[in-house]
Amino acid sequence: MERISNLMNNFYFTTFKALLVLEDFNTSLERISAYHGEEFDDDAVFIVSNGDVNFTDHLRLDIDLGWTTNDKRWLNKFPGLEAQKSDERVEGLIIFGNLNLKGSILNEEGDYGAFLYVSGQITCQSLVAGGSVIYVKNDVTAEEVFISHYNHGYFRCDGLVSSPILIIYDHYTTLSNFNASLFYYNDNTGQIPSGNDCYEGEDGDWLCANNLTKLLDNPTLTFEDLIFDLSEGEYVLSTARHLLDKDELYWLQKVNRDWSNLKRIPAELKTKQFFEKAYAKHGPLCFSYFPETYITAEHCEQAIKKSGINLRYIPQSLLTKDICCLAAKHKTHIAFIPVVYLDENLIKEIIHYNESQMSNVPDEFITEELLIAYVKLGRGLWLDKYCEIANVSKNTVLFKALDSGITAINEIWGFHFQEVVYLYAKDLYNNEENEEAWNSYVEKFQKKIDRIIQ
Repeated sequence: MERISNLMNNFYFTTFKALLVLEDFNTSLERISAYHGEEFDDDAVFIVSNGDVNFTDHLRLDIDLGWTTNDKRWLNKFPGLEAQKSDERVEGLIIFGNLNLKGSILNEEGDYGAFLYVSGQITCQSLVAGGSVIYVKNDVTAEEVFISHYNHGYFRCDGLVSSPILIIYDHYTTLSNFNASLFYYNDNTGQIPSGNDCYEGEDGDWLCANNLTKLLDNPTLTFEDLIFDLSEGEYVLSTARHLLDKDELYWLQKVNRDWSNLKRIPAELKTKQFFEKAYAKHGPLCFSYFPETYITAEHCEQAIKKSGINLRYIPQSLLTKDICCLAAKHKTHIAFIPVVYLDENLIKEIIHYNESQMSNVPDEFITEELLIAYVKLGRGLWLDKYCEIANVSKNTVLFKALDSGITAINEIWGFHFQEVVYLYAKDLYNNEENEEAWNSYVEKFQKKIDRIIQ
């Protein structure tokens, strides 16, 4: 596909090979090739515009949102382009002119995105640069926010980048000049105005400085929160003329799209009604964001029956022995059980479903009886270490496990086979009463038996 064009409607498809013939593009690509890390096949498909482009909506560069030659709905954004029979991926958009948007340029995904080249200037509501390679030869003017994020992708502007809020963090961004009238943060240079320091929290999120949060209309704790709002197409400055009504419906829609927005709900909206709607969508994930008085024993039981792991979300005031026992039957982890409720029976129940949980059992609960139950479950990793903690012989544990019944042979021989264990089982079960079962185990483990009986 060298070229399919309709110049009256501005856009056409072309290939990377055809683009390289164009001196302007080829020279520009050489200028950024050392940085962007992109390699395209000769037949890679691009969309081209020879002239200025005006979008009345947002331009989303995340390639999972269209960007194929047969996506009719997506192609409607580009007048003149007709859907193709093949479903080739469109690698990017090349504009030999200016790009003007009433909306924003959005690349929420930090790992990838479509290539964007603009030989002129860009004007837009906001610009979020992530995994895409973006090269603008002239000015970029954003009405509200310019933010480049994550360590994939590349952004370069040879002109002036103007935006009230300008944030660069963990991203390869090259600016010839910039103007940030309200807030500037750039962790690439370290030249950050006093009070604008942002930093990485314990959970890996980048926390906003107070100087930034007070400029924004929504509670915005992290850069991720800001990117979420921008990717929703919203105006974000508290002084904006186009702010949405931030009522219960607004926040419920936000929470339904991503549970992490629970932490941002204004206090006055944290009603019982809102809690029930959030619980219907996200279950116990919402517990810590609302008053405990909203949470009932029924909520807790429902959550545990879905997964014992949900025990970690149950408020301390609602944790009981019964709820812990229920969680044990639904594959919880020992770390989520308060020590006051731990006992050997509860631990046995938990390791019955997940023997790897033995590594989290407090030493005082590692007894001979528990180890017997443990080796009957399966692999019994680190049995030597646990026997040392319990001050009991490994063979004693294995022999007593075999004493419990002939079916224990399957796991004991499978993971702890040795001559003394074989001979002990033989003395117990090689008899007329157990003849059929004994012979079946001998047949199953014959190769192991042969290695010790010469």
